[in-house]
Amino acid sequence: MSGGANPGVVRLRRNRVGNSRRVPSQMLIAPLIDIVFLLLIFFMLVTKFLSPSISVALPESDSGVIDDSPARTVSVDRDGNCWLDENPVTLEELTSELNELRRAGEIELVRLRLDADATSQMFVDTLDAITNAGISNVAIETENSREEAL
Repeated sequence: MSGGANPGVVRLRRNRVGNSRRVPSQMLIAPLIDIVFLLLIFFMLVTKFLSPSISVALPESDSGVIDDSPARTVSVDRDGNCWLDENPVTLEELTSELNELRRAGEIELVRLRLDADATSQMFVDTLDAITNAGISNVAIETENSREEAL
């Protein structure tokens, strides 16, 4: 065996008195930092592409167009519960919060995710709350029924 450097081997050295002591092996920190940064980038990208966590069965459409522009999401389930992004709100709170966001210039588009089993009155009430906030650019999210047929 040659006396080459082997980072995983702990060598025993004799000191002047003759006692042996352990020399700690060195741990390289640079590869660990690289792995941490790669994991950070991975999780940042994964969370960017996750769908909203509000469970809504969207209605189907054949003529849907995919729009990836940044927007705020308003979700309504079949029981009439309403969320702005992931925060539960009433229709009055929705109007006031959207109005504040519009005044601050933080909103251009609202995506409306309405459950397929929701009533048309829920749709009208939610759309009224959005337009009363001064927002006229509303996209209605649907499931693409053509993808299921393929």
